[in-house]
Formats: sequence, structure tokens, C-alpha cells
Amino acid sequence: MSPETQHVSPQDILDYKIFARKHQNPTEKNELRQFERFHAARHLISQEMDTYLDARLTADDPSSALTVDVCGVKNGILTAVFCQTAGLDELLAKSIETINESQNASAVILLPRELDQPALKESMRVAFERGKATLEVLGWFGDTFEETFRETLGLIELLGNETRMRMLAPLLEKSGAKRDYRTRINPKLVYHNISALSDAGLLDENNEGTYELSQFGKTVLAEFITFLEKTRKTLGESKTKEVKND
Repeated sequence: MSPETQHVSPQDILDYKIFARKHQNPTEKNELRQFERFHAARHLISQEMDTYLDARLTADDPSSALTVDVCGVKNGILTAVFCQTAGLDELLAKSIETINESQNASAVILLPRELDQPALKESMRVAFERGKATLEVLGWFGDTFEETFRETLGLIELLGNETRMRMLAPLLEKSGAKRDYRTRINPKLVYHNISALSDAGLLDENNEGTYELSQFGKTVLAEFITFLEKTRKTLGESKTKEVKND
């Protein structure tokens, strides 16, 4: 690893503020690129990879050395993430060519939006065909924004309901039965909301007739609660600063 390489710990990706403060590059003025690095690091760490920023990779040919924005390593397999904000350039093409020739590495090209029929160099096209390189487009920009926002808003509307949260939160501890819900919640609301939560893929019904969070439900509920807590803290900090400034 080069002196510029930074190791990213699970604690560093708890939220963007922590990541940006610890891994801010003084010469990097592009906030989108920094956010892409955060997004990539979170994903690699979620895959239980040792994760690094600005990792310099060397091949058998020293002239083919390259620096990647984010790199994950697990069981001798390396995933290199290139965070692009302005399409595919010549330097990226050379890097993908090097990755394509390696035995234990693959590449992910992270883009903020879909490209308009990108003209790929032959080396890049081959890497995509072999599965050595893939394109990942963030869903918050360009033509995909409205669809992503609609799906996200649908989940927020589903979870932003006191009755549903009273039904879901206890499932983080143990499974629940309809009869348990009916002692605390209007039975009509129980049936309606169980149906809505099941249709959304958040609930699973087991053989005993009780309900538990699906794997998707566990992830979404935990992320939603985390989002609410982070938002509450951010708003609180903002109000405190406003009072001090007054």
C-alpha cells in the first residue's frame, strides 16, 4: 500500500459525516465523487471485505500500476471501484485493461447517471463481456431518479405510520401472532396492515401462523430507524447552532 492509501473501518461508514471528516481529500473539490467513495466503501464493507481508499495496485509490469478510488479484498480476491463523475475516460480504459489481465481482480465503475450509449474501447468491452468489469449507476440522478424516489417514498409512507411501526418494532426481538396484535391494536387495522406489510415483502408468515420480519424487512426497518435517528440528531444540531448564532 502507498502512503496515500487509507484503510476504512466499519466505524468510518456509520454515516457520511464521519466518513467525510476522516477521509476528506484536501485536493478533492467534487462532493459527488466523495459521496460515491462513501457509497462504494459501505458496499464493500457490507460484503466483509477489507476496504481501502486510494489504493495503488501493481501488476507484473510496473508501468501498469494504477490507483483506484476504493478497493476491497477478501480471500485473495480484489474488487476495484472507480468512482466516475464525468463518464468513461482514457485513464479509466487503461485501468480496466489492467484489471482484465489480472487473475484475481474485478472492477466496478460507479456512475451518477446512465450514459448515452457509451462508446467503449475494445479492451473495456472485452472486460464487460468476461464479467471482469461491471457498471453500477446510482439511482438518484438522471432518468432513474423518479422511479427510485417513487419506490423509496412508497416505503417511507408504509413505515411512517404509528400503527405499522408498533407492529414491526417488536419483531426485531421475536415473532408476533395476530392475537398479540389484537390486544393492543384495533383488529381491523391489524388485518389491513399485515396485508400491506406482507405485500411489500417486509413480513413472512411461518408454519405456526406467527409473523416475523423477512430478511428484506430486517434490513429496511433497521435502516429506516437509523435514518430517523440521524435526521433527529442533525436537526437538533442545526437548531443548537441557530440559537448560538442568535
